[in-house]
Amino acid sequence: MPETIITVAGTGRLRRTPERAKVRIGIGFEGSKRDSVLAATRAAHESVTGSLVTLLHPDGGPVIDWASEDIRVWGQRPYSPDGSRLPVEFHSAVFVDAEFGDFEALSEWIDVVSAGDGIAVDGIEWRLAPDTEAVLQREVRQAAIQDALTKAREYADALGLGTVTALSLSDPGLLDDPSAGSSGGGQPRMLAMAKSSGGGGIELRPNAIVIEASVHARFSAAPPVSR
Repeated sequence: MPETIITVAGTGRLRRTPERAKVRIGIGFEGSKRDSVLAATRAAHESVTGSLVTLLHPDGGPVIDWASEDIRVWGQRPYSPDGSRLPVEFHSAVFVDAEFGDFEALSEWIDVVSAGDGIAVDGIEWRLAPDTEAVLQREVRQAAIQDALTKAREYADALGLGTVTALSLSDPGLLDDPSAGSSGGGQPRMLAMAKSSGGGGIELRPNAIVIEASVHARFSAAPPVSR
């Protein structure tokens, strides 16, 4: 009896508590005078970035890193309800990103900066430290391979076959088509949730980070040798 080919998908999944948080602060104003809008934006921007400079300590935090876009100012003429064009109205926008390693310090900082005019929290992304992420991705990929091997052995046992032998292993989509793109197995998914508390501040509730990996594998299994 010829060998039987068994093709399976294996998955691995881990959940870990976030170690870092990347917050995005949006700053923007509007008005009839470009200079006034720009001046207000610059003042708010300097307040936010100045506070980050005082907290910046790349090795230990609370702020590990931060970056800012350039300030953008543009004008547009809105329409009135009767369809006529109104005078030019100027708008501004700039975003500042900061990565925190101390969530309590982050909460306090958000409470302070978000109280300023024209400043709002645009989003929070929960993260792992790079070293932790690398270790967990390796573990979850190994778990996916073990899952594939376990499935192949179970299929072989159900068919009354002998030992399985690995023939090929790949990221999803690459087993039959080497030119196909990978689905990104093993990349972490980071989810964030920030909600207003009763006191008007921001209550941070980080979701667990989910690290997943998937592999496709092909095995061969022959009938057991008769004695």
